[in-house]
Amino acid sequence: MVTDSIETVRRFWDANPLLTGELDVPAGSKEWFDGFDSIKTNDIFAGDLGDWIPGDIAGKSVLDVGCGPGYWHRRFGERKVDYTGIDISPVTIELAKKSREIYGIAGNLEAGNAEELRFADNSFDYIVSEGVIHHTPRTEKCVDEIWRVLKPGGRATIGLYYRNYVLSSPAIFKVALFFMRILNVSLKGRGREKMLVADNASDFVRMYDGDQNPIGKSYTKKEVKAMFGKFSKIRLGRYYFPFRIFPFKAPACLQKIMASLFGLMIIIKVEK
Repeated sequence: MVTDSIETVRRFWDANPLLTGELDVPAGSKEWFDGFDSIKTNDIFAGDLGDWIPGDIAGKSVLDVGCGPGYWHRRFGERKVDYTGIDISPVTIELAKKSREIYGIAGNLEAGNAEELRFADNSFDYIVSEGVIHHTPRTEKCVDEIWRVLKPGGRATIGLYYRNYVLSSPAIFKVALFFMRILNVSLKGRGREKMLVADNASDFVRMYDGDQNPIGKSYTKKEVKAMFGKFSKIRLGRYYFPFRIFPFKAPACLQKIMASLFGLMIIIKVEK
């Protein structure tokens, strides 16, 4: 049972904005944003944002739920949309505002709680939320809020941690963790190295974003379908195989194959 409050979540992300500790340049500098974008685009999405940015998005209203330091703001800023980004962390919002100044893009950025969006019903044509609402106490409430503020016929694309067969089986998880320890496979920053000494799969998922991260949940496809059941259409896929943990650069085609087979995340494309 999740017992941590939204304030605990806020404090963690204020102290640990996404990718801090992994990039060896000052957070908020252009070099940091460029490095951030390179990791997101090339490692997490294997260089292909087609599933995340609709081709007909120009001129539409877009809400970015959990905008972080502004990755989607920078991507949508190139496409002349009416963009709004919210994040639970005021510190992270300030980073996103620095990005807005550096790259000269337009858009509204504000601190906000995905469980209680301040916007009116039927406000947005498109909503994106990638790797966010699995970090909040009431993920189901976030889904309800996304449905509420989305216009009829509007679309949303969401990313959540996937509880694959490794995370679902304690025995398989222990074997996988054993080999990860031998290979010393981990990510830098925010104490993520401690994932390798996690007691169980739930702790491993939580610690993926930092050893002090209060909440990190994974979901099966069945659970996702139930959670998004009120949407008129739903399509699921898998993405993100973290090749950056290895000392070699993988071609995009291999990244996509591995992501489809062993992806750590579920992409959820829905329509209201």
